[in-house]
Amino acid sequence: MINNNRHHQLPLPSSIVSSVQHHPSHSQLSSPTPAPPSPAAEISMDPRVWRRLPPPLVDRILACLPTPSFLRCRAACRRFYSLLFSSPFLHSHLLLSPHLPFFAFLPHQQQPPSSHLLLFNPLSAQAQAQAQARESAWSLLPLQLPAFFAPAAASGGLLAFVSSAPGHKTLLLVNPITRLMAALPLCPGQRLCPTVGLAAGPTSIVAVVAGDDLVSPFAVKNISADTFVADAGSVPSSGFWRAPASLLPRLSSLDPRHGMAFASGRFYCMSEAPYGVLEYDVAGNAWRKLQPPMRRFLRWPALVELGGHGRGEGSSSSSRVGLVACVEKSRLSVPRSVRVWTLRNGTGTGNAGAWSEVARMPEEIHARFAAAEAGRGFECAAHGDFVVLAPRGGAAGAEVLVFDARREEWRWAPPCPYVVGGGGEGFRVVPYEPRLATPAVGLLDAATPVALQHGMHG
Repeated sequence: MINNNRHHQLPLPSSIVSSVQHHPSHSQLSSPTPAPPSPAAEISMDPRVWRRLPPPLVDRILACLPTPSFLRCRAACRRFYSLLFSSPFLHSHLLLSPHLPFFAFLPHQQQPPSSHLLLFNPLSAQAQAQAQARESAWSLLPLQLPAFFAPAAASGGLLAFVSSAPGHKTLLLVNPITRLMAALPLCPGQRLCPTVGLAAGPTSIVAVVAGDDLVSPFAVKNISADTFVADAGSVPSSGFWRAPASLLPRLSSLDPRHGMAFASGRFYCMSEAPYGVLEYDVAGNAWRKLQPPMRRFLRWPALVELGGHGRGEGSSSSSRVGLVACVEKSRLSVPRSVRVWTLRNGTGTGNAGAWSEVARMPEEIHARFAAAEAGRGFECAAHGDFVVLAPRGGAAGAEVLVFDARREEWRWAPPCPYVVGGGGEGFRVVPYEPRLATPAVGLLDAATPVALQHGMHG
């Protein structure tokens, strides 16, 4: 089973520390360009007070900093820098650092491999809109991958990339902060373009690879899914692929661009022609189909996980599945719009009545969004109470709309100063939380540290 308890005492694997030690340069990290600070933000602590604090207390304070803030502070002195090599500090930081609802914009095709990814922080964007931000909402993070890998999923500070070649797929887990890479064992089933789901906690990893069993686009579909489970409390703890593969409901058709959402021990993904929601119970290793709301009039539907991060600012205490989609109906009584639904009680009864509409995009915002989307569709992801919608067809971050579910606000993100990916369907948006340590990767026998430059450039 999946263990999302961040307070579980699991020693950090030595591969995490060694991967940081191999980075040739930590001092080249540059902070995001700050906006003019507010008067309240100019207040600082007297340096004489800092000098008199005992080192354990200073370490405790640093462990409470968000990951980007600590990475900027570590250049202050050698002692702060040395904390990157301390397993006790990394463990404390994993437990104490606040959750940040970042979003990662990843180039869709990794040939040639991209050298950077974009990070977007909606909290900084919100403060920037109120002229209170000290840092940019956008950051560049170095990312180097083997060729022929495409982004597939994200969870627990890890990004998942799947091999593009048909056949037995390789799933690569990457922590872009520490440059730690780990490959899961080869997927037992041969697949063409699978849909991937990932749920990673401090002590467990669950990955689902679902899609066409045969490697030819002209073959008859026999939809099934392979599930990989690794848990510190299981034997073997290094993980295994379940056998046999689980069969999806009849007439299922998956689109890998939609990805999967995870909530309450279940994965959810979209099925097309006609639209349906597929639910996978990890414990029972069983699938079932749910009917989405207004399925005859949906366009570009996407399933997301709302809430589920009690440590974050303004975030909900429990996760729930959300459906974001354009609605188009020929009759004028139902205008075109983008709507957000949530699945009641985290599970469904098999009919559209299990969904509740929670938000609808205002008309003036939808007019601009529809012009940017221009019938090409949009990328959609949720992190905490924030939902990000990015029209396809342009550069990553060119036009980004943010919905704050807690405040029920729609607003446009500030312009992105970087150009990463673009053209056609050139990028993928996934929820991402920067972490100094991802101890669950140590459960994989194939975990291999990669000696690359470490840092976030903004």
